[in-house]
Amino acid sequence: MSARERLGVGVGVGRSSAMLRWSTLGAGFCASVTLAATMALATFPAEALAQRAPAGARPGEGRAEEKSISLGVGESKTLPASDVKQYSEGTGGIAEIKTTPDGKKFIISGQKAGTTSLLLIKNDGSQTNWTIRVYSQAPNEVESELEQLLQGYTGIRVRRIGTRLFIEGGVQNQADMDRIKQIADLYPGQVESLVTVGTGAVDRNLNIRVDFFFVQYNQTSAYGVGIDWPSRFGGTPIQSTFSFDFVTRAPVANARVINHPLPALDFAASRGWAKVLKQSAVITTNGNEATFESGGEVNVEIATGLAVNIQQIKYGTNVTVQPRYDPRSGKIEVKLAAEVSDLIPSAGTTLPGRNTSKLSTLVFLKIGESLVVSGIRTSGQRHQINGMPYLSRIPVLGVLFGSHSDNQEEVEGALFIIPSVVESVPRASYDMVKAAMDQYEEYSGGIATVNSFSKTPPAYGSSGPPAPAKK
Repeated sequence: MSARERLGVGVGVGRSSAMLRWSTLGAGFCASVTLAATMALATFPAEALAQRAPAGARPGEGRAEEKSISLGVGESKTLPASDVKQYSEGTGGIAEIKTTPDGKKFIISGQKAGTTSLLLIKNDGSQTNWTIRVYSQAPNEVESELEQLLQGYTGIRVRRIGTRLFIEGGVQNQADMDRIKQIADLYPGQVESLVTVGTGAVDRNLNIRVDFFFVQYNQTSAYGVGIDWPSRFGGTPIQSTFSFDFVTRAPVANARVINHPLPALDFAASRGWAKVLKQSAVITTNGNEATFESGGEVNVEIATGLAVNIQQIKYGTNVTVQPRYDPRSGKIEVKLAAEVSDLIPSAGTTLPGRNTSKLSTLVFLKIGESLVVSGIRTSGQRHQINGMPYLSRIPVLGVLFGSHSDNQEEVEGALFIIPSVVESVPRASYDMVKAAMDQYEEYSGGIATVNSFSKTPPAYGSSGPPAPAKK
């Protein structure tokens, strides 16, 4: 082979080797560029925008975090969407769900009452499932309306748990409970009434003291003057009666020989007064009914035919009270039933009389206030003339022909109450009992020095209630 040929072959081989080396380098360069580009794309932080999942797409693996949101019809709220890859809406038509133009927030608008859901699939594969509850009205608006509708009911509270509202407490009668239930029915699915009749107060840890004061004044006056002429002359000269008392087993005989025609002289007058003061203090828990009875009874024998019965005549003070205190408003509602009775001297019979005052009411006042729940004032006068017709009516001289009698009676009384909250005991229980026992041992008739319990309601401190103004 000539030198030219050998040179050509060498050049060709060298060119081929050079081309092979460049191809190898080129392939390595291309691989390096592709790898670098891939690494650059993998490490470059790109902002992800929320996209609605296509129909039929299956959500990512993993358990979704449960959250809830509530809104009213026509109300709109927002949720963050910057880290959301896809989202899927549940039942349609209840809430409108859309994203802002920059894709960073969801806008949720309530359309009709109901419940739907919103599933969010984030870039890291985690999921959040939002339960969307749409009400006819927003819970805050409903709560505000309930406060207005229930204004005036003592012991009633509106409690909010999540998105639901509960009306709790107790009322005095069935009519009030039915009305509150009707109010709750105005908001179906949002409000439920747990109100009961009776002792259903929500603040039972409070002790309520109710002081009762009963004052009564009585004044009587009477006189009889003149000549009491007999109503008839003559008649049967001799009259007699005979009877047998089976109780005492003794016979009784009466005989009247003649109706004497002589008149009687009336010349007498009487005047008197009486006053009664009764104070009772009852302590009970808020909403609970308490009863206080103090008094006695008189047993009287009553003969009916051949039998003897025992009749009881009760007297004293009977009080039944049920307070309902609202700590938020400082007002209290008191249901009160009271009966005060006293024995009075008999009027011509062996049985004693009895004066009775009864009261049954429901009052509403602030704590510490005093209120006259009952007052009475009566005035009565009876005038009677017994004597000769026409002549006994002559002014001044009529007393010579008849007997003039006059009776006057005036009564005035009042019952008032003072409710207070017992926040603390002024003395220890042992000291209170010990002081009461010491007073019992030392008592010898001076009741003015006895202080078995505090006569002053706590709301008035040590000074007591204000004295009434003098007229």
